[in-house]
Amino acid sequence: MKVKCVDDYLCSTITKGSEYVVIEEGDNYYVILDNKQQEVVTRKDRYTVVEDNDVVKKIKATINELNHQLENDYEDIKNFNIRKNSKGEIKEVIIKFKY
Repeated sequence: MKVKCVDDYLCSTITKGSEYVVIEEGDNYYVILDNKQQEVVTRKDRYTVVEDNDVVKKIKATINELNHQLENDYEDIKNFNIRKNSKGEIKEVIIKFKY
């Protein structure tokens, strides 16, 4: 996972606006590699997530599968439902496959 620093207050080895690699993630903290390539434990609220590898991989796989279904006239889709919120915005798309 990669995170971007948004608060470097009282941190001499972390730079605001820089991206860092997360080694370990806890409930309220990250263990990152700082500018000196040393492991540092720091609060999560100092960072925004730039890239989450697991989520990105799942999204790419889902998009690839849906593109395949579009190109093949939905041959493997059993049915699908679209849930909207009270404002009419799409909240969730549920797709059931035959397999």
